[in-house]
Amino acid sequence: MLLYLKFAYRIQCSGHEHIPRKGPIIYVSNHQSHLDPPIVGVLITDRPFSGMARSTLFTSKAFAWIIRGIGAIPIEKGRGDSGAMKAGLDELAKGRCLLIFPEGTRTRDGAMAEFQRGAMLLIKRSAAPVVPVAIEGAFDVWPIGRKFPKFTGRIRVQAGPAISAEELMRDGADAGLERLKRIIEGMRLDLRHQMRRASGGKYPLPGLGDAPYWERPAEN
Repeated sequence: MLLYLKFAYRIQCSGHEHIPRKGPIIYVSNHQSHLDPPIVGVLITDRPFSGMARSTLFTSKAFAWIIRGIGAIPIEKGRGDSGAMKAGLDELAKGRCLLIFPEGTRTRDGAMAEFQRGAMLLIKRSAAPVVPVAIEGAFDVWPIGRKFPKFTGRIRVQAGPAISAEELMRDGADAGLERLKRIIEGMRLDLRHQMRRASGGKYPLPGLGDAPYWERPAEN
């Protein structure tokens, strides 16, 4: 995957120095495409993770075999799933790592969607440190509705400093979730600006992802 992402999209990774060398970790990332898990994987080669994946992805036997092989845990979209929560907590209790996408699904327009509160429940129950991760460029490469990814584009991914669960929960779950979302959005926008400068404005494509979510009008 590293060779593919390097060759096709000249992926650039940063922030690896922020990854704790031992103990459980929850990687929390924005969600732009089906490529996101391997994108995070090439950033974090020495602290591999299991990931939460919506249960509908397991309906295809071939695809289910692939994602189960990389440790994917099925979760029912739109409602609490105690089995998936328990499986995730078990992984973390063993000192392993877990990747979650609090938006719950891929972005439909390149902009970051609302984070679901289940992420904070997992953080609170596990007491595992959180590493925020931002992905940019993957939406242009493989947006929703496209069967296969494009073979042009640029991708960048960045990890931020780890945050303890205690610190995130200090002012309550909602405040912690908003803090986490703002950190990831800030990193994503910074990556977006870097890509624009490096490509002479060619990548990423203009769109709703140009503005931070807090500057966009609220949806009715």
